[in-house]
Amino acid sequence: MHLGKLCKYAGECPVYQDKIKDLGKPIFLVRNVFCNRGIKGWSNCKRFNALEAGEPVNENTTPYKI
Repeated sequence: MHLGKLCKYAGECPVYQDKIKDLGKPIFLVRNVFCNRGIKGWSNCKRFNALEAGEPVNENTTPYKI
């Protein structure tokens, strides 16, 4: 269940797929704050913004600064 629209990159996103182990925060919180919140959450996500701008994104890039 999510609060809004799901990020269009969620299917291949290692953050959403819980493939990054050093998030520093519980995955359900990260998903609710960034992935499942619609444009309000996506616009705060470093990965989403980089992908939208056509910039290279590292597999270990998190939505936020660590």
